[in-house]
Amino acid sequence: MPSETRFIHSFYHTPSEMAKNIFLMVLRAGHLQAGPDYRVERRVCAGHDLLLCLRGRGCISVRGRVFPVAPGQLGWLDGHHPHAHWGERTDPWELLWARIDGHSLDQIVEALGIQRSPVFDLPDPNTLARTLRRILRLMRTHPPALEALVHAQATCLIAALFEARQSEHARSLEGGPELPANIRKAVEDLSLYYYRRWRIGDLAREAGLSVTQFFRCFRKATGSTPISFLRRERMSQAKRRLLESADSIKEIAEQVGYSDQFYFSRDFKRYTGTSPCHFRLREMGGGGLDG
Repeated sequence: MPSETRFIHSFYHTPSEMAKNIFLMVLRAGHLQAGPDYRVERRVCAGHDLLLCLRGRGCISVRGRVFPVAPGQLGWLDGHHPHAHWGERTDPWELLWARIDGHSLDQIVEALGIQRSPVFDLPDPNTLARTLRRILRLMRTHPPALEALVHAQATCLIAALFEARQSEHARSLEGGPELPANIRKAVEDLSLYYYRRWRIGDLAREAGLSVTQFFRCFRKATGSTPISFLRRERMSQAKRRLLESADSIKEIAEQVGYSDQFYFSRDFKRYTGTSPCHFRLREMGGGGLDG
């Protein structure tokens, strides 16, 4: 056990104005071996600290709640609220960490459920460790496109955490790494037969659940309601048909499960930000602006 904390790497970055507006930024990143007395406590700081435990053990404290962090787990500290982290005295942790910031992080924090559960069980912690080490290497070598390259790696970190959270949801539902069979069947049906006129009651009955149970289980397993899942699948199929066929908007609406062209166009604009006609013109190089 080390007698004192050793910072193996520690890098800082002051982002440009451009990066602040368009990128996920890494303000600081490093690699440390904590000593028995290592403890960091703050009221607030810029950004969010992501702490990957390589070995040893530690804890994070968020809004007065304490969460243990074991090897292969990652703790997320929201710098907008009082927080702290420390290693166990008898087995202090070794950490890779990055402090990230950006305009979209508040929405990411909410989507990941950080306030309820700031510790992630990682199916493949080595992949995340490699991403953090790439960030360290970039911050050390400081290439000309540093901020764009770091943004790409920070995006990989966030994607890995979404995968980890989804895996946690699946295990909590079934006790294993897969979706529950009845929910998996519903997901497959909605994906394959998106053009059918589905009713929640029919899906719930096929899954052997009440409507309330099915709705809750589906949302927990997929992060989406059944209706939203179906609509997104229909939109994906509609985009393909708009670009790969000369079919009319009315025909495409019917092909993806809409009996009314108006409702199809309304949903399409809601999910894509543009009308089907303008989407086709824009993607095919015909220009066009929404009115």
